[in-house]
Amino acid sequence: MSTVTYPSETFPGFPEVTMDCPEGWVPLSVPEAQMAIIQNRPEGEFRPNVLVVIQRMPPTQTFDEVIQDALAKFEATPDYKEVGRVKTTVSGLPAIRVEGAWTSEKTGTMAQALRLAIVEHDGVRDVVEVTGTCAGAQAKEIWTTVRAIQDSVELVK
Repeated sequence: MSTVTYPSETFPGFPEVTMDCPEGWVPLSVPEAQMAIIQNRPEGEFRPNVLVVIQRMPPTQTFDEVIQDALAKFEATPDYKEVGRVKTTVSGLPAIRVEGAWTSEKTGTMAQALRLAIVEHDGVRDVVEVTGTCAGAQAKEIWTTVRAIQDSVELVK
């Protein structure tokens, strides 16, 4: 019997990620996210957050397909409206930023900014999603901070 290990040459780990955590924000462990930070807010208020999720890509999947999958999830959200999309970079890698908002009875208006990049390393490709979310009423106050946090993301292969 042999033993296999993760991470290893056969099973590479995900890229290392760093991002700024501004004063008033704290790290939070979130299921299915490799990293998350939230802004401290009074009890009962929505806590703005930025999450990093990394997923291994199938070998044949293209970046355009990744983007289309992300857009399909947004568009499946009732009342979702895209408010901006631009090519950008994450840690010097080609990326896309998509921003939008939706309204629901349960949450009211929510604003979300998604950045997607692909990191190629050790014979694999990983999709890095950096998602910032806040309540619509918080957006005017918090949106520049959310974008600055996303701008601060550094990826090390």
